[in-house]
Amino acid sequence: MAIFKCDSCGYEREVPAKLTGKKAKCPDCGHGVVILDQLPEEPIPYDVEFEEDDSSVTTGVPESVGGDGTPIEFIDLDNQNVTVELDDSDDVICAKCGHVQDAGHEDVCSKCGASLVPVSGVLGIDESDVDVSDLAEVEEAQVWDAQFDGSSESIDHVKDPDRWRLFRGSFMLNLYAGIVSGVLALFFVYSLSLLASANAGTYDFLPYVIGTALTGVIVGSIFNAFFSRIPFGLVGPETVLTAVIFLFVGSMYRTMAMESAELVLPTLLAGVALAAVLIGLSLLVLSKFRLGEYVRYIPLQIIGGVIGAVGIIVLLGAFDWIGHLGLDWSNSYTVITSFANDFDAGGTLRTIGPSLVFGVVLFLALCRTKHSLFLVAMILVASGVGYAAGIWGGTDALRALAVPVAFPEGPTMVYPFEVLNSELFFHNIQWAVIKANSLYIGAMVVLAVLTVMYRTTRLEILRGRESDLNMEYRALGLTNIISGLCGGMPASLTYGRSSGSYASGGRGPIAGIVAGLVCGVGFCCADVVLPLIPRFVPEGLLVYAGLDLIRDWMFRTRTAFTGRSDIWLLWLTFLATLCLGLLEGIGFGVALALMVTVSRASKDGVVRNVLSGAHHNSNVDRASIQKRTLKEYGDHIHIMRLQGFLFLGAMERLLKDVRFRIDDRNQLPVEYLILDFKLVSGFASAAGIGFDKLRILVAEYDMELIITNAPLELEEHLEAIGLVGDQEGVFKSFLNLDYALEWCENRVLDEENMLELKQLNLSELLAPIFPEKKYIPALMKVLKREVAKPGEAVFRQGDVSDSMFFVESGRLDVELEMEGGKILRLKKVGPGAVFGEMGIYTLAPRSATIRAAENCVLYRMTLAKLDAIENRAPRLVTAINRFLINLLSERLIDANMRVRDLMQ
Repeated sequence: MAIFKCDSCGYEREVPAKLTGKKAKCPDCGHGVVILDQLPEEPIPYDVEFEEDDSSVTTGVPESVGGDGTPIEFIDLDNQNVTVELDDSDDVICAKCGHVQDAGHEDVCSKCGASLVPVSGVLGIDESDVDVSDLAEVEEAQVWDAQFDGSSESIDHVKDPDRWRLFRGSFMLNLYAGIVSGVLALFFVYSLSLLASANAGTYDFLPYVIGTALTGVIVGSIFNAFFSRIPFGLVGPETVLTAVIFLFVGSMYRTMAMESAELVLPTLLAGVALAAVLIGLSLLVLSKFRLGEYVRYIPLQIIGGVIGAVGIIVLLGAFDWIGHLGLDWSNSYTVITSFANDFDAGGTLRTIGPSLVFGVVLFLALCRTKHSLFLVAMILVASGVGYAAGIWGGTDALRALAVPVAFPEGPTMVYPFEVLNSELFFHNIQWAVIKANSLYIGAMVVLAVLTVMYRTTRLEILRGRESDLNMEYRALGLTNIISGLCGGMPASLTYGRSSGSYASGGRGPIAGIVAGLVCGVGFCCADVVLPLIPRFVPEGLLVYAGLDLIRDWMFRTRTAFTGRSDIWLLWLTFLATLCLGLLEGIGFGVALALMVTVSRASKDGVVRNVLSGAHHNSNVDRASIQKRTLKEYGDHIHIMRLQGFLFLGAMERLLKDVRFRIDDRNQLPVEYLILDFKLVSGFASAAGIGFDKLRILVAEYDMELIITNAPLELEEHLEAIGLVGDQEGVFKSFLNLDYALEWCENRVLDEENMLELKQLNLSELLAPIFPEKKYIPALMKVLKREVAKPGEAVFRQGDVSDSMFFVESGRLDVELEMEGGKILRLKKVGPGAVFGEMGIYTLAPRSATIRAAENCVLYRMTLAKLDAIENRAPRLVTAINRFLINLLSERLIDANMRVRDLMQ
């Protein structure tokens, strides 16, 4: 037979031997347990010699009879003769009124006159007659049960709910969602291609731009479906990044305006592909170092203002394309002035009118619902209306609705791999031009990181489950690298198509794969399909996209928690981007975001807690007179627990707090300043200046500065510059706060001549604190004196609790044995201390190991002796209990004061 034993709840049973080595869930608590062939042997008690149970020792004195005829038993308790009267008679209880009186006096109750029944004669409850089967829970069949069918999920195969599964949800719904999403992607990619080609002079490259955009959506949809852990997430070129590409392409074209098309085209396509690769590498780096969650600290309103301005750029770019305005996109000033000069209220409005109306109708309709099928239906209906107007329209204006986008001579779409395979493509790339405009690539990286974070968070809310942002950065990074190598545009997570796919039933990666395949079909048939689409449809989609960006980022990011400062940040970055330009706006927003993030992160201050040595003591159980001394003079020890990231500003605030405490005349002067770095997350390079100022400060006031829980980088740096060591005038470094407090307390006690107390016996140590001093001699008689040598364990963690100990001399360590053999020192106990008392009251196994740190004299009180004293000298037991209650009360008060200080 094998043994199943749960360490969590103690459930134990025998199971068939064939299950040895398997894992199963505990029927009581659900904890995972490995079935063993036999239980591990219990540790054999050692370091403590075997001692007979004192309660079973008899003296051999013959039994006698007391004066009233009751037998008396004489027992020698550690050579002290104590007598106990034994009464074998039973009490009697009145069944009617409950009165209890001694047996043998009356046969009837002296209170109510009813017949008396001995207590031993009262029938107890027979639990076998109680039926509680209706309260029993139906237990799940375990691996050792005959009816176990293997259907329960084994703890060996607990699966990640976000693990990749091709068939997740209904296949038909995924297929339907993928087709709808793919059709939408084709229309939006077509619209974004028009935006990317809207710069004056880049119109001739429209077929190439459409090819790169379709490549981006195909690669994004298919590959992200395999990499992402958001199974319904859809990826492809989207409005924000395409708007930056529009400015990026325009800037490169203006730099090469005098060059031939053989040099310009390869440079533009290489710049777009390189942007995709660098975006992918940046996202992979964030994922590799798991920095994704830190992106969530950046105030959303700052980037919201930038993207709101991008929405304005999209609208202006759409108007530039539709109305052939030929705007000068060199900077914000030239854009505004050229728009004002070229805008014709009559002619321009007639040209952009159909596209503008369709875009506004889309925007208003989709403000209420964003169902993908509804959007597809509106686009198809608009296309049908355009064709109908072209056939049956009575005027030229109506028939013009059916006019498609006018493509340059040649094919309507060029495959990127055809360009990449040309012999002169790589030789004609002007890398210097790409480098000169590389800030646009940096802008795309920043916008991709922040928009993906925001959209991932919104999709988490949609699906009701958190996602690993680092995993999504990794998936999108790999997707962008593949897209760039294939000559495609940068791709990003799209919330609209993803949420639409989810609402349509696309819950698995099949939807993304199908969407990519639909775009692949459109990729092959673009030359036939694109000329059939009326131009006002993709142009209207551009207008809708610009309006949607403004609404989503300028207004929908506001919540009930958005404060006035956040609104100011939003509009400030919005106006800065419009007035200064996109690159300048992003730079301004990033700088502002860093300042706001640092300010908010350090708003609670670098100091987490301020503690005093008068209340916050080390884990050394000292004598009562030493404790009183520390309460009186402990203010000489000033403790500051630090937190967060230490930069120069935080160090200046720390110095200000230290000076404030030094100047406080209502407290004792600070002699020992302890800085605990346990909660510090890192250091700025300028933090070294702060430590130099600390050195000057402690030297000025002749203080000892002690550093605890110092990170390795800090300790090595301070040692290198000579600020840490054992010599006078430099910082002291300790492993943790407890050791540092012990060192400081010893110095304070030594200054008050209380560190080395004269040798006192246990009676003298107990006299100031024992509630009934007259019972101390009696207590000493029933205690057994023992000696513990250095390194000897008085008892070990897990041992049976059968005694408590009083310390007369020496010190002992309280140790907690951790997994892997690691030992954690909890506290020290010294003369006058008591340990092991909780175990004999609760009968719980020893929770820690007590080991002598030096030669110790102990006095032991066993549970058997305590029971015997309770029967023979109850007042002595009462005094002992009061002593222990007072001791525990003092510990509780100290613990409460510590908690109060830590909560401030």
